[in-house]
Amino acid sequence: MPLEMQQESESGLQVIPRVSLKNKAVASIREAIERGELMAGETLTELGLARKLGVGQPTIREALLELEFLGFIERQGKRKTRVTLLSRRAISDIYLVRVRLETLAVELVAKRKPDLQASWQEIERMEQTASAGQAFDFYQADLAFHRTLWEAAQNDSLRTCLEQLVPKLLTFSIIQKADPTPKKLSEIAAVHRRILESITKGDVKASIQQMAESMKNAQEDDESLPGLN
Repeated sequence: MPLEMQQESESGLQVIPRVSLKNKAVASIREAIERGELMAGETLTELGLARKLGVGQPTIREALLELEFLGFIERQGKRKTRVTLLSRRAISDIYLVRVRLETLAVELVAKRKPDLQASWQEIERMEQTASAGQAFDFYQADLAFHRTLWEAAQNDSLRTCLEQLVPKLLTFSIIQKADPTPKKLSEIAAVHRRILESITKGDVKASIQQMAESMKNAQEDDESLPGLN
């Protein structure tokens, strides 16, 4: 190693990671939605966003795919995209399906008793962000926790269906400015911890019951969001 490079390495300097244009576009659009600059239900176009952000349409196309995965936007057709908008009826319809799929997921996982280290890590992240009152980070950890269970269930059809339903629910809470207290977030995290403890013990019945309880509470919270029709 050349002397100059060795001295720089020993000084503690680190390589600065590159941030892709796509990632910058994702962050800009997401922040605009969180600030209310882009409202729930507002139509988005690749061309319009590309002009506002000064990037190409292919970059925006990639960004929108990621934002859809995160739940911030939803597609209404081949070329129609909007900021996620849910009515009280839509939320009710989603939970009618979600409850059955989430309880099936924990049933499958509890019977298999796989390595759930990733699930425990997300529980810890939920508890930490709850204590700090960081609602956005909490919701992301909550979603990540559920995704670890869907993965552990080893059923692609189940995981695909849940991916189409759940991210938009959690993200819609952010869009509608849900502002739960640290105590409320901690209570949600505690329910999730009990679910995981039951799964780890292989207690299928308790796992299903606790997941159903979690879904009931989540539905009540979502249906009480401000601005619902």
